[in-house]
Amino acid sequence: MKLYFVLLVLPALSAAHSWIVCTDYLENNGWYWDQAKCRAWPRNAGKYNLRYRQFGTGGRFVHRLDNHPEELPLCNDPRDDVTSYTESHPMAAYYLGQTVSLTHPINNHATDPRCGIRNRMDTENLMFLVDGDEDPCCIDSDKLIQIMDMGVSPYASRYGDDFLMTYPKVGFQNAPKFCEDPEDAMGTYNFTIPVDMKPGRHTFIWKWIRTPTVNPFTTCWEADVFATKAERDAHYLATGRSTEDMWDFYQIHNIVDGVIMDGNDIITG
Repeated sequence: MKLYFVLLVLPALSAAHSWIVCTDYLENNGWYWDQAKCRAWPRNAGKYNLRYRQFGTGGRFVHRLDNHPEELPLCNDPRDDVTSYTESHPMAAYYLGQTVSLTHPINNHATDPRCGIRNRMDTENLMFLVDGDEDPCCIDSDKLIQIMDMGVSPYASRYGDDFLMTYPKVGFQNAPKFCEDPEDAMGTYNFTIPVDMKPGRHTFIWKWIRTPTVNPFTTCWEADVFATKAERDAHYLATGRSTEDMWDFYQIHNIVDGVIMDGNDIITG
């Protein structure tokens, strides 16, 4: 009987990994993944077919660090701006002060009492900027500049069920439809481009620590950072992309007890 229980829980534990899928998503705090809302992708996303594969499956794109940085680099693939981005998986472009929405698969790792889960941890969610044009050696490199702490999602019995079921929330577990599809549900973050950042091309790195006993997961990407929205918009128009401002799902809808009450349709493309 004990062996049967172990076999049941192992798949959920092994699936608790993640990565950034979209580096400029048009909908903040959204419910469902829609690749048409993604304007930019991580480094070598095309190699791993992130746009067209099932959301929540990353294959070898998933990157978790270990205790040997000389053997396992900080980024899954080395930087190569010429080959790492394609027409179907283009590089991001940001402007100073922009709030950027990122998407990631939740992969069974969220707390939501609606599906009987109250104790899945969230430990650290950080955004870094790289100082220079070369990838840092490791997560504690002095070339990594932290630009935002995206918070930690609440979990455990010290919080009431109503609080744990409230969205949006900070941290990794911001996935309102987690209970519908625990493995492949979409989670979103947002971070802000520093207003004092030097315009130009930069490397960004996301770091997530699930629990203190599990090594960090990372995703790396490049972005052209412009001084103004007008300059960024000109770049996106030249590359055939939308210049629409990101919207917040919870601001454009009237949501009561997890149900949209206004009947609005969101049109993309």
